[in-house]
Amino acid sequence: MSDAFGLVQFLNTITEMARGRKVPSIPPVWQREILNARNPPRITCPHQEYQDVVTLQTPNSKASNMVMDPNNVVQCSFFFSSNQIRNLRELLPKHLRNCTRFELLTACLWKCRTIALELDPKETVRVSCMTSIRGNKNVNNLRLPLGYYGNAFAYPAAVSNVRVLCDSPLGYAVKLVKKAKDQVNDEYIKSVADLIVIKGRPLYTVPGNCIVSDQTRVGFNEVDFGWGLPVFGGPAMTLSLFSLYIPYEEKGEKGVVVPLCLPTASAMERFKQELKKMTDEEYKMYHFKDFKIVSSL
Repeated sequence: MSDAFGLVQFLNTITEMARGRKVPSIPPVWQREILNARNPPRITCPHQEYQDVVTLQTPNSKASNMVMDPNNVVQCSFFFSSNQIRNLRELLPKHLRNCTRFELLTACLWKCRTIALELDPKETVRVSCMTSIRGNKNVNNLRLPLGYYGNAFAYPAAVSNVRVLCDSPLGYAVKLVKKAKDQVNDEYIKSVADLIVIKGRPLYTVPGNCIVSDQTRVGFNEVDFGWGLPVFGGPAMTLSLFSLYIPYEEKGEKGVVVPLCLPTASAMERFKQELKKMTDEEYKMYHFKDFKIVSSL
């Protein structure tokens, strides 16, 4: 079991062997005990990503779960250029414009996705942000060895009422995403490990949830088996609740590809319109691009 960084480490080891190296340049490290639960385990932080949710029994509330049906999803990938990301950033108040690209894209996608699903305004929605503890400035005491390839992330959730998220400016969602990510520190990680023991490996919350992960710095696009760098490094498709941020260069323009699943074609069309409207209303410079991956390994 490994996370994306661990998988890239494994792939790079294979590439080294393919080139004749007898031992990997970064030896694999097991040491899973580093992230063991405490004794006794104790939950000391709020964990919205594992919160039990009772979905409102209304016709619209079914949309929260429709995304989970693999036979009833529409997938589309969107390419965000650096200029388009810059235009999105201009929508924020000045004190939020130093947010990360991940925070900005996540807030944008969460808001547009929620509007597209046409959920009951009284429902609660969340976006779970997969946050690595490798090199995380807020995680100081859980130092992982360089070769550690196990799972080393949490996915704290930003939570909002549907109506408030849809009606508020983009900065509202950015603040919630940033606050959720900033929760991840040493105590939070220990609390997650303890929660998993106490609650018996609970599943993440499904109703009204989406999960995002930034893969732009993981290194899939730099794995070289001796034939040169890959044309594309990352998954060709995504799961219904998940969106990954994948580095990609289109016609010399560097940016990020984000695959997205929605339950119906009409929901996807609403998402596209909201994404376009988010900047077109004022800047008329932003335009989305459907991006289709032909194949991947």
